[in-house]
Amino acid sequence: MSARLCAAFSVLALTLSSTSLAQSPVPADTAAAGFCQRTLIGTPLRTPDFSPELRERLDQDIAIAEAALRIAPDREESFFWLGRRLGYAGRFCDAIDVFTQGLERFPDSYRLLRYRGRHLTRVRQFDFGLADYERAMELMSGEPDSFEPDGLPNALGLTLGTYKSNIIYYHAQTSFAVGDYDRMAEGLARAYALVPAFARDDMLPPTAFWTYLAYRKMGEDAKARRAVSEIPADLNLTENQEYHRAVKLLQGRLKPSDLTEDDGTLVKFALAMERRFTGEEAEAVRLLRELVTENEQGFWPAEVELADPHRKSRR
Repeated sequence: MSARLCAAFSVLALTLSSTSLAQSPVPADTAAAGFCQRTLIGTPLRTPDFSPELRERLDQDIAIAEAALRIAPDREESFFWLGRRLGYAGRFCDAIDVFTQGLERFPDSYRLLRYRGRHLTRVRQFDFGLADYERAMELMSGEPDSFEPDGLPNALGLTLGTYKSNIIYYHAQTSFAVGDYDRMAEGLARAYALVPAFARDDMLPPTAFWTYLAYRKMGEDAKARRAVSEIPADLNLTENQEYHRAVKLLQGRLKPSDLTEDDGTLVKFALAMERRFTGEEAEAVRLLRELVTENEQGFWPAEVELADPHRKSRR
C-alpha cells in the first residue's frame, strides 16, 4: 500500500471514528492533535490564498477581537467573536482552541458549542462536531430563539439565520458525513420550520439540496425528486444563489453542458453526485477528486464520498 493511501486511511480512521470518541474531550491544542493537516483522502490542507487587501482586513479583525478578549475575558461574546474571526481567515484549529477555552469558562454556552461544532466539522472531526451540536440543542430546548449575528454580512446587511435553525441545520448537514441520512432529512425539515418567514426563500435551495442527497443516498429516489421539484426557478435570494443553481442542475433545468468554469463548488458537487447516482462512477470520482484538490481547504462532502461512499450511521 502506498504511503499516501496509508496516510489517507489513517486520517479516515481518526475522523470517521466511533461515537465513543465524541464523548472524550476535544483536545486543547487541536493542531498538535493533527486535526488540521490533511483531507480525508490524504492531500495536504493549504492556507487560503487571500488577496493582500482581504488578508489585511482579516488580520485587523483578528487583532480587534484579540484585544476585546484581553479587555473582557468575562464575556462569552469575546471568545466566540475571536474564534469566528480566526475561522474566516482559514485558521480553523486556532478557532476551535479559542471556542474550547471559552467553553471552559462558559460550559453551557450553546453559542460556543454551535461555532465549535461547525469548525470541528470543517476539520473532519464529525463525531466531535455532532456531539457539540447535540449538546447545543439540549441547552436551547425550551429557550427562546434569537438571531445569530453575521460576521460576514450579506449584500443587504440582513441577518437571516437564528441559533436554533442554524444548529439543527448544520447538525443535519454534518450527518451526511457519517451516513445518518434519516436523521439528516428529519433535521433539515425541522430547521426549515424554524426559519423566519422573510428568510424562507433563501433557505429553500440549501434545504432542498441536502434533502435530495439524503434521500438519494437512502435509495428513495421519488422522495429525492419531490424535495427539489417544486423549488421555483425564480427566487428572491439574498444569499444561497449557488445552492439555487445546484438545485436547478438536480431538477434538470440546467444541463451539464450549461455549466461554466465560473460555477462554484456546490454546483460541481451536485454534478459529481448525479454522475455517481447514474452509475458513471469513474467520472464521479474524477470530479470529486478535483473538488478536493482544487480547494485549498479541501471539501469535506466530496472527501467522505471518496473515502467511504457506502458509509452507514454508527450513531
